[in-house]
Amino acid sequence: MDKRVIIAVILSMGVLLLYPYALKKIYPPKPAQTQAVKEAEKQAPSAPTERAKDAKQLPAPIKEEFTTVDTPLFTAVFTNNGGAVRKWELKKYEQTLNKDGRPINLADTVSRGSLKTVLEVRGSSEPVLFTPSKTGIALKDGEKAELIFTGVKDGLRIEKRYTFSGDSYIFNTEVNVANISAKPVQGKVSTLMVASVAGKDTTGFHTGPIIKANGKLIRLTEKESQKNGAEPPKWIGIEDKYFLSVLIPSKEPQLAWSGEVASSISSNASIGVPFDLAPGAKAGLSYNAFLGPKEYDLLLEQKIGLEEAIEFGMFALLAKPFLVVLNFFERYLGNYGLAILVLTVITKVIFYPLSKHSLNSMNEMKKIQPQLVAIKEKYKGNKEKMNKELMELYKRYKVNPVSGCLPMVLQIPVFIALYEVLYVAIELRHAPFFLWIKDLSDKDPYYITPLIMGATMFIQQKMTPTSVDPTQAKMMLIMPVVFTFMFLNFPSGLVIYWLVNNVLSIAQQYYIQRAPAKA
Repeated sequence: MDKRVIIAVILSMGVLLLYPYALKKIYPPKPAQTQAVKEAEKQAPSAPTERAKDAKQLPAPIKEEFTTVDTPLFTAVFTNNGGAVRKWELKKYEQTLNKDGRPINLADTVSRGSLKTVLEVRGSSEPVLFTPSKTGIALKDGEKAELIFTGVKDGLRIEKRYTFSGDSYIFNTEVNVANISAKPVQGKVSTLMVASVAGKDTTGFHTGPIIKANGKLIRLTEKESQKNGAEPPKWIGIEDKYFLSVLIPSKEPQLAWSGEVASSISSNASIGVPFDLAPGAKAGLSYNAFLGPKEYDLLLEQKIGLEEAIEFGMFALLAKPFLVVLNFFERYLGNYGLAILVLTVITKVIFYPLSKHSLNSMNEMKKIQPQLVAIKEKYKGNKEKMNKELMELYKRYKVNPVSGCLPMVLQIPVFIALYEVLYVAIELRHAPFFLWIKDLSDKDPYYITPLIMGATMFIQQKMTPTSVDPTQAKMMLIMPVVFTFMFLNFPSGLVIYWLVNNVLSIAQQYYIQRAPAKA
């Protein structure tokens, strides 16, 4: 086997081996919040500090009233303090795979205190204390209902009107401000989203403010901690790896937006409009809000680029169609593991002509190996002459020394794209296959599939024509061992893809070798 082939194979293996670790290096996990910090935060309000002296001068805490909105998709609890979210549980997504697992509560991460209405008048910026129209709403599929908050502050009457649908994560909000005083009032009305996440999570995905404005997607981190604009964004909000809370404002000409990362556990995003109201005059702010999962098809349906919030990585052009194909087959097969098997077969069929050409080329390389050795020995003192003779030999037998590793090299983007899909697509989060594999996005808990994958790779390597050089042959046989250890902690869905790919490759090689290429 030519040295260039060996180098190409080693580089290919290197990319596969180092890619997950490169991600962790580029996106280091943020330090976990220590128990001491958490305890300190719990105790902070009652801690005997000097600030306690000033607490006597503060107004008494308001009495909160709560309203529950229950739909087939989520259960939300709103407070009268700013008409904000206190709880937002997604019924179809649980925190763990345990039978007693609790639903994901977005108020714990990307929607903590979100949708709060803040009024800024005479330099003071405070949330509005509302009176809710209802204490509870229950909706079924296809049903709609309104929740209206009303309040009076600084000579202004504020009305906040939510419109919910039983079959959608998107709901409409209108905030209207009317001057009921005898004097003009200037100020600003805003809606604020607050989160307890910012930066990168432990798997390298962004958490915190995300903005789609002026044709650009902006993700704020502690390095670029603040951003604002005076033109209406397409949408603005807070994200983590799997979930999204965003405001989708109407095209108010004076609407402004801002996003900020205050610390690694605190970030916010807001939209607002200024007003200058004469007595009896009105102003308003209107937007849709989405608080839900990053399901690709669901986000794509909105036709405003929400699907761009899914981080598909450097091979997004492949990852997106892969997810579309997996979703398509899952709808008919009812199992993402089976969908991965079908995708593997399709990929193998597409690569079959190249694999056949590669294997035939490797067989031809094996045939001319004695001549290669003779030329290298004859011209070992003259590299220029040796390379010229080698090129003429390859040309005479119509052999490309690099073509043997092309299938592996070309499958690297496919591998990485599927790797990204399995790590970031919420559709595959907690998606079971069969028997012991309960989550295709997590590793095989018993390491059975990686071991079988390593065995199939070893069989495939033994069937592949190799150099007569025993050192090079042994080096190639080490690769299955390296891959086995590498795949131990990979998502089980990715291991299944590679395992089935190996089995199909073995079948292909057996078929092709039974009908050897003509010399």
